[in-house]
Amino acid sequence: MAREIELKLSLDEDDVAKLRALPLLAAGAEYRGSVPLHNRYFDTPGQALASHRVALRIREDGGRYIQTLKTRGASQGGLHQRNEWEWELPAPELDYRLLAEASWPQALSDASVQREIVPAFRTDFERSTWWLRRPGCAGDEALIELVLDLGEVTAGAAGRDALCEIELELKAGQAEDLYAVAQELAAEVPLLVSDISKAERGYRLLRDGRCDAAPRPLRLGISARDAFIGSAEQALNRVSRGFEQWQHGRNWQDALAASQGLTQLRATLDCFSSLLPETVPASLLPGLAQLSWELDGALAWQRLLPLMDVDLAARWQASQSPDGAARLQRLLRTTLVGRLLLDCSRLLIIEDWPPEASQSVAAFRIMEQS
Repeated sequence: MAREIELKLSLDEDDVAKLRALPLLAAGAEYRGSVPLHNRYFDTPGQALASHRVALRIREDGGRYIQTLKTRGASQGGLHQRNEWEWELPAPELDYRLLAEASWPQALSDASVQREIVPAFRTDFERSTWWLRRPGCAGDEALIELVLDLGEVTAGAAGRDALCEIELELKAGQAEDLYAVAQELAAEVPLLVSDISKAERGYRLLRDGRCDAAPRPLRLGISARDAFIGSAEQALNRVSRGFEQWQHGRNWQDALAASQGLTQLRATLDCFSSLLPETVPASLLPGLAQLSWELDGALAWQRLLPLMDVDLAARWQASQSPDGAARLQRLLRTTLVGRLLLDCSRLLIIEDWPPEASQSVAAFRIMEQS
């Protein structure tokens, strides 16, 4: 079993050439080549595997067939930690005996369930790989693998979804080293922190375009630190998923969800500001305020819809939606969004917390800002 620690970022296909030409990759990295990868993902018609938070696939890689099982694991602000098992196969057919070596849910081991497992969707993409060696934040050498995946996710009659994403995987070093590389990229290319896996993209096609993360309530008795992380993480996910899903389906409810997540994120940072280190960029809060202002401008027409009857609302939306969409798309084509979301998600991996972070959040006092 391997444990992946990776940071996933999405980008527009129009920016791929600019990404490849960045000095960080063109001159500062070891190019490892490009390969086509073809993957079939499996599930039952009722999506039993998805309900148990596992992904099962067979990958074709240069004539080799690799069966892979992934569990959801932990995810914070685009930084993923997943358990993964791989087995080489003689042919592109599932071997259920191998799954006994992994965290395969007992409920899926029944032969009657396994007989229902069929191909659900596929991903086909070109993967380009670079290795980046650089001084790590802890004084050692960091080795980061950067892969660029360019292709599509398809689910038969359910449709297709373009795939254009970066994965930064930590081979040696600290999670902070991943963020340092990501922020260098985000300073030059419009990026979005992504919490959506390739498997989720496939299920989104099967579920009429939805790929929503379930909210997790904060419980009585948790510490101030855990309350900050829980609230900030969920807010970041709402923002990043809202933006990404708006780009996928142009559903204005997704853009509104991103706006709500941004409001929650700013409130979280304001409430727990006394816990945060001095290394937090001074530009973070003003930048989030600017992002909120820009996003609210693109959504202003939406705020009036509840006041209108059905006929007026339909005409209002028809007249205002194109300009709002153009304004939102211009915002997402800047580097502002990616830089700010990376700065925020970086706060989720803080290790040195002040003593008051361990107290119950119910006893935590919000400090007045000077």
